[in-house]
Amino acid sequence: MVTTMIRTFFIVVFTVILTCSPSASAQATASEVIISVDKNPVGAGDTFVFTLTVDTFIDDALWQPAEVLESMEVMGTSSSTSTQIINGETTRQQTFRSIIKAPNQLGSYTLGPVTLAGVTSNSISLSVLAADDPELQEKRQAFMRVELGREEVYVQEQVDVTAKLYLAANLHSGNIIPPQLDDADIRQIGSDQDTTEVIDGRLFQVFTRRFVVIPQRSGEQVIRGPMFQGQINVDSQRTMFPTFSATKSITTAATDITLNVLPTPSDWPATQTWLPAELVSLAVSVGNEASTQDSNAQLQITQGEPITFTYRLTAVGPNADQLPRLDALVKDLAIANASVYPETPESAMTQRNGSLVSQQTLRVAVIPHQAGSLDIPALTVPWFNTILRQTATATAPAQQLSVAPGTGTPSTPAPAATQTEPTAADTDTSSESPTATTGRTTTIYWQVATAVLVVLWLATLAWLFGRSKQQRAQHAQAAAEPPRFNLNQLKQACLANDAKATELALKQWMRDGLQLPSQQFQQLAAHFNHAPLRGQLEHLQRCRYAAVNEQGWHEGKALWRAIQAALQAKRQHQAKGDDASLPKLYPQA
Repeated sequence: MVTTMIRTFFIVVFTVILTCSPSASAQATASEVIISVDKNPVGAGDTFVFTLTVDTFIDDALWQPAEVLESMEVMGTSSSTSTQIINGETTRQQTFRSIIKAPNQLGSYTLGPVTLAGVTSNSISLSVLAADDPELQEKRQAFMRVELGREEVYVQEQVDVTAKLYLAANLHSGNIIPPQLDDADIRQIGSDQDTTEVIDGRLFQVFTRRFVVIPQRSGEQVIRGPMFQGQINVDSQRTMFPTFSATKSITTAATDITLNVLPTPSDWPATQTWLPAELVSLAVSVGNEASTQDSNAQLQITQGEPITFTYRLTAVGPNADQLPRLDALVKDLAIANASVYPETPESAMTQRNGSLVSQQTLRVAVIPHQAGSLDIPALTVPWFNTILRQTATATAPAQQLSVAPGTGTPSTPAPAATQTEPTAADTDTSSESPTATTGRTTTIYWQVATAVLVVLWLATLAWLFGRSKQQRAQHAQAAAEPPRFNLNQLKQACLANDAKATELALKQWMRDGLQLPSQQFQQLAAHFNHAPLRGQLEHLQRCRYAAVNEQGWHEGKALWRAIQAALQAKRQHQAKGDDASLPKLYPQA
């Protein structure tokens, strides 16, 4: 018995669900279709809610408001269903709500009748009045106004759009939809402002929101006005608690705005990036980024050591992606006797004093190759002043630096002073003294002794010359094959792809192993004169000073192979040179 009751209960519930579902009665015929609007009259270009109610469930695709309201713009449609069972009788209702933008042309418009599900609805006569019509001011609870900062701008120039929402009732919730324009960048600036204003004796709460619009193409364009959708509090007599007032849905929109967008001026250089802005500045700092150097500043740097130049381009008005690439401009600078390695520029954008502020930062590593004066030319960026409506230029001043010789750089020795000693020919030998005549026999013995000493001295010189030659050969071999410790350190750094450690190991090898006069990569490349090694050294230097981080270098194994090949080629070249220096055993006639 209990099982039968449970089974009957589930069958009844399942039947009710099927009966109440929209799909079960999708093919039902309606008996009544009603259309209505939330406000009449309506301001030109304003929005209103068009509601269609059917007393049955139908497919949403059957209602196409754009086909019925041909002279108006449909901005969105939503639907809802409800079912009620009272005393065994089931009533169903489906409601469609469409947000319609009224035409800008004043006059009376007929809405309907609408035929749906076999039933024809009623019709409505809608009056479209001017936005400042007194009849509207007396009845409407919400409206919007929009202000355009400038009616004519250049392409990619920022223009301000200020939207104001006027409410005659307390706001419960809502959202302001930004203005819309195809091929344009639109964003909100700053935060909303909440004020009050009295219009024709009525107190309105005013919410102000600012936008910036940056059009990307020229021509006459229409900006769709911002729109508000929300709910306001209304008094209700149905509730026992006055603090919990009822709400009412409301929508309104500002009128559309016409904007004339001019193309780029004809006299603007075709090779330069078009940059319209209210203000542009370009600064450069050397070494310490906190202190900006001017054209008369002198900074002591060392030959072969990198120094960092930091360029900052700041613009008020444009987006960050509108700024020209500083790394491309730096590469065009003619800097003699130095290697230039620009990093990837960093861009940022913020808001300040109600305007967009974009900034691009570029760090450049410069390695001087010669001692003396290093001249960095000025860097210029042309831009268009949108306030004065004329072309201007932002300039980072030129830099003149003093380059000191690097460690181990050979200096030119001063010429040795010559000294003239008197010779035997300078003495007067035309006469002999009696003492010299009597001591001639003794002098012979001294001459023999002197000859023996000369022979021994020559033998000593020959031995010293041979030993010096052997030492020079050992020194040349040591220069070609550096100490094992340094090579092991260099090998480990290369195989680990550690760019910084590899550079330090190379400089230690050049100083202690090869005993080169300076620790520059150009000196090492010239010492071996090996093309693969030269290419690998240049690639390492680019990765060290041109990339954002050092992890971008992955050619350690290739560099180590190039070093081994260069050492082998050096040994073979020296062996051939030694063979060529020996005389032929059997010279040809």
